[in-house]
Amino acid sequence: MRELRARMERLEAAAALMDELATERSTRDYAGRADEGRITATVDAVGTLRALDIHPLSMRRLDSRTLAEAVLKAVRRAEAAAEAAKEEMLRGGLEAAGVPHVAGLLGDARRAFDERASPEGADRA
Repeated sequence: MRELRARMERLEAAAALMDELATERSTRDYAGRADEGRITATVDAVGTLRALDIHPLSMRRLDSRTLAEAVLKAVRRAEAAAEAAKEEMLRGGLEAAGVPHVAGLLGDARRAFDERASPEGADRA
C-alpha cells in the first residue's frame, strides 16, 4: 500500500511539473532556417506557423520552385524543433518524477500537452 501511495505521489508530482512546463513552453516560439539562413520560419509550441521571413536575396536568387522548397524546409525544421522540445520536456518531466517510460503513459501525456498548449485548449482552461 505504501508503494502504491508513493507511486501516486510521484504521478501527481509529474502531472504538476508537466502542467508547469506545458504552460511555460506554450509561450515559446521555435525557428527553422533554410537557404543559408536567409529564410526563417517561426512556429509556436504546437507547430502553428507564426512568421515567415524571406531575405530579398533569396527572392531574387531562387526560382519559384526552389524558393517554395526552401520555405517548406524552414517550416519543417521549425516544426521539428518544436516537437523535439516537447519530447524533451515530456521525457524530462517523467524522469524527474521517477516514472518509468511507458509508451501508453507518454502517449497520454502527449495528448494532454497538445490540448493544453493549443490556443483552443488555452481558451477552455
